[in-house]
Amino acid sequence: MRLFHRGAFPLAALLVLAVPQTAHAAHGKFTFQYDVAGHTRTAALRDPADGACLDVTGSVGASGRAAFARNLTDGPATLYMSIDCEDDGVALPPGASHDKPFKTVRFG
Repeated sequence: MRLFHRGAFPLAALLVLAVPQTAHAAHGKFTFQYDVAGHTRTAALRDPADGACLDVTGSVGASGRAAFARNLTDGPATLYMSIDCEDDGVALPPGASHDKPFKTVRFG
Protein backbone atom coordinates (compact mmCIF):
# COMPACT_ATOMS: atom_id res chain seq x y z
CA MET A 1 0.00 0.00 0.00
CA ARG A 2 1.38 3.39 -1.00
CA LEU A 3 0.90 6.31 1.40
CA PHE A 4 1.82 9.04 -1.06
CA HIS A 5 1.37 9.47 -4.75
CA ARG A 6 4.60 10.15 -6.67
CA GLY A 7 3.56 13.77 -7.28
CA ALA A 8 2.64 14.42 -3.63
CA PHE A 9 6.13 15.29 -2.42
CA PRO A 10 6.89 17.90 -5.13
CA LEU A 11 3.42 19.37 -4.62
CA ALA A 12 3.96 19.60 -0.84
CA ALA A 13 7.34 21.29 -1.39
CA LEU A 14 5.75 23.78 -3.76
CA LEU A 15 3.05 24.61 -1.19
CA VAL A 16 5.66 25.26 1.50
CA LEU A 17 7.49 27.65 -0.82
CA ALA A 18 4.25 29.38 -1.82
CA VAL A 19 3.24 30.27 1.74
CA PRO A 20 4.13 33.92 2.33
CA GLN A 21 6.83 34.52 4.87
CA THR A 22 6.17 36.96 7.68
CA ALA A 23 7.90 40.31 7.44
CA HIS A 24 10.63 41.03 9.93
CA ALA A 25 9.74 43.66 12.46
CA ALA A 26 11.48 45.67 15.09
CA HIS A 27 10.10 44.50 18.44
CA GLY A 28 8.99 47.17 20.87
CA LYS A 29 7.58 50.61 20.32
CA PHE A 30 8.66 53.80 18.62
CA THR A 31 7.14 56.83 20.34
CA PHE A 32 6.80 60.29 18.85
CA GLN A 33 5.26 63.66 19.65
CA TYR A 34 3.32 65.86 17.26
CA ASP A 35 1.20 68.99 17.47
CA VAL A 36 -2.56 69.30 16.92
CA ALA A 37 -4.06 72.79 17.24
CA GLY A 38 -1.32 73.90 19.60
CA HIS A 39 -1.50 70.80 21.81
CA THR A 40 1.32 68.26 21.97
CA ARG A 41 0.20 64.66 21.50
CA THR A 42 2.18 61.47 21.97
CA ALA A 43 1.67 58.33 19.89
CA ALA A 44 3.52 55.09 19.22
CA LEU A 45 4.20 52.59 16.46
CA ARG A 46 4.29 49.07 17.94
CA ASP A 47 6.46 46.35 16.38
CA PRO A 48 6.95 48.32 13.14
CA ALA A 49 7.81 46.33 9.99
CA ASP A 50 11.33 46.59 8.62
CA GLY A 51 11.85 48.38 5.32
CA ALA A 52 8.56 50.28 5.06
CA CYS A 53 8.59 54.07 4.85
CA LEU A 54 6.10 55.13 7.54
CA ASP A 55 4.48 58.58 7.73
CA VAL A 56 4.36 58.95 11.52
CA THR A 57 1.87 61.80 11.79
CA GLY A 58 -0.22 60.33 8.97
CA SER A 59 -0.42 57.07 10.94
CA VAL A 60 -2.50 58.87 13.58
CA GLY A 61 -4.60 60.92 11.15
CA ALA A 62 -2.62 64.11 11.60
CA SER A 63 -0.49 66.15 9.23
CA GLY A 64 2.76 68.02 9.51
CA ARG A 65 5.92 66.79 11.15
CA ALA A 66 6.66 65.03 14.40
CA ALA A 67 8.79 67.01 16.84
CA PHE A 68 10.32 64.28 19.01
CA ALA A 69 11.05 60.54 18.71
CA ARG A 70 12.26 57.78 20.99
CA ASN A 71 13.25 54.41 19.57
CA LEU A 72 12.24 51.82 22.16
CA THR A 73 12.49 48.96 19.65
CA ASP A 74 15.28 46.42 19.34
CA GLY A 75 16.20 47.62 15.84
CA PRO A 76 17.67 50.75 14.26
CA ALA A 77 15.42 53.43 12.78
CA THR A 78 16.16 56.19 10.28
CA LEU A 79 14.22 59.46 10.42
CA TYR A 80 13.51 61.52 7.29
CA MET A 81 12.12 64.97 6.51
CA SER A 82 10.58 63.82 3.21
CA ILE A 83 7.34 61.88 2.74
CA ASP A 84 9.11 59.18 0.69
CA CYS A 85 12.18 58.45 2.89
CA GLU A 86 14.47 59.63 0.06
CA ASP A 87 16.44 62.46 1.68
CA ASP A 88 19.47 62.09 3.93
CA GLY A 89 18.14 60.38 7.02
CA VAL A 90 19.18 60.60 10.64
CA ALA A 91 20.05 57.28 12.29
CA LEU A 92 18.29 56.50 15.56
CA PRO A 93 19.68 53.38 17.25
CA PRO A 94 17.66 51.38 19.80
CA GLY A 95 17.17 53.33 23.03
CA ALA A 96 18.04 56.70 21.47
CA SER A 97 15.88 59.80 21.15
CA HIS A 98 15.72 62.67 18.65
CA ASP A 99 14.33 66.17 19.25
CA LYS A 100 14.34 67.66 15.73
CA PRO A 101 11.35 67.67 13.32
CA PHE A 102 10.87 64.70 10.98
CA LYS A 103 8.10 63.31 8.78
CA THR A 104 8.80 59.63 8.12
CA VAL A 105 10.69 56.70 9.61
CA ARG A 106 12.10 53.43 8.26
CA PHE A 107 13.24 50.49 10.40
CA GLY A 108 15.90 47.92 9.65
